[in-house]
Amino acid sequence: MMSGKMLMEVTGHNFNEEVLNSGLPVFACFTTSWCRACFPSCIVADELVERYDGQVKFVRIDKEKAPEISDEYNITVVPSIILFRDSQMIKKLLGYQEKMALRDLLDSFLAGLPSGNGNGA
Repeated sequence: MMSGKMLMEVTGHNFNEEVLNSGLPVFACFTTSWCRACFPSCIVADELVERYDGQVKFVRIDKEKAPEISDEYNITVVPSIILFRDSQMIKKLLGYQEKMALRDLLDSFLAGLPSGNGNGA
């Protein structure tokens, strides 16, 4: 392991608390234990945890362990990444994503955040 920080595992039991009620934007990586393409996606996400510490919360959700969440957000492809802000799905990405593309996305996502706690409407 490169650092002490890694993706937090989220289940149906703590999804509302950790994702929907988070004070930070949330980067949710949907995976399964058997998905070979998911492993590199989670490694990339693990590497981003340090870079965006305190700005974005990173979580991993096993599609098979949390089917109610996967159904709610129509997760049919793994890996899938969803960005949440203020309990709303802002962006959904399907399949493996390159680290630089994710960094660009997160940088522009954070740059567009309103200062203060507006509703983003």
